[in-house]
Order: sequence, then C-alpha cells, then structure tokens
Amino acid sequence: MTRPLPHRHLLTAAAWLLACTLATAAALHITPAWAKILCLIAAATALRTAAKTLWTAARPASRRVKPQGPTAVHLRGEISAATASRTTRRLTDALATRPTALDIDMSRVEILTSDGAMAFLTAARIAHQQGTDVTVRNASPQARATLHTLGLDRIQHYHNE
Repeated sequence: MTRPLPHRHLLTAAAWLLACTLATAAALHITPAWAKILCLIAAATALRTAAKTLWTAARPASRRVKPQGPTAVHLRGEISAATASRTTRRLTDALATRPTALDIDMSRVEILTSDGAMAFLTAARIAHQQGTDVTVRNASPQARATLHTLGLDRIQHYHNE
C-alpha cells in the first residue's frame, strides 16, 4: 500500500503544473518565434519541477540517502584526460553517500592536468549542491596551480600534513 503524499507536495506540484499550462497557452498565442521558444522552455521547466516534486515526495523515506560522516578518497598516479572519467567516478561515488565532508588525499598524485582536473569541477558542483565540505590534502604545487587555474580555490580547502 502506498502512503498518501503530504498536502504541501501536492500543492507545490499543482502550482508548477498550472505554470506549465499557462506557459503552454502563452506559447500558442504569441507570434514571435523566439517568444514561443521561451514559453515552451518555461513550460518544460515547470513540468520537470512538478514531476521532480512528486517523485521526491513519493519515494519511500527508507530509500533516501541519509548523510553520513566524513569520507576520504585517496588518489594516485597521473590524473589526465585518460584517467579523468575514472577519477570523476571515484569522487562522485564518494559523494553519493552524502558525506558531511570529503577529504581528497593527493599525496600520491604525480601530475594533474587541466583535463584531469575537470573531475574536481564535477565533484565540487555536487558537493556544493548537497552542502559537503571538500578538503584537498597534500597536493603538490603543480596540482594546486592547476586547481587554482580552474577557480576551485574558492570552494575547497587545502591542507598539508
């Protein structure tokens, strides 16, 4: 048996569906093509938000990921375009458990290229969305310079041990 959805989730979803309907109706009555496109984008966004609201409310609480304590990831070798996807996967897998903090140990990283550092951008975006603090430990001066070039200094902390 499914549990009933809370009224506030139903009201929120109904409001977004109303916004979707209004944007679609506006797209039918507006003449310039660019305005029609903007209305349809607004309608699609409202529909997606309504569906996401209902999906989140309908999921059983037991399946939602509960935050846990700090998590550590130890990286090693060369982080470049060839290994960026693997590094991204390791970092996002660690963030999937919604830790309170993510410690990235780079003491065994030999080189970090800008292509490889894109994995850190992905992880930083996810961490920021879920409120996870990111700390980079023992990064070489070269790795720090690469991360600095991408602007990650503002959202990560650095520690040397």
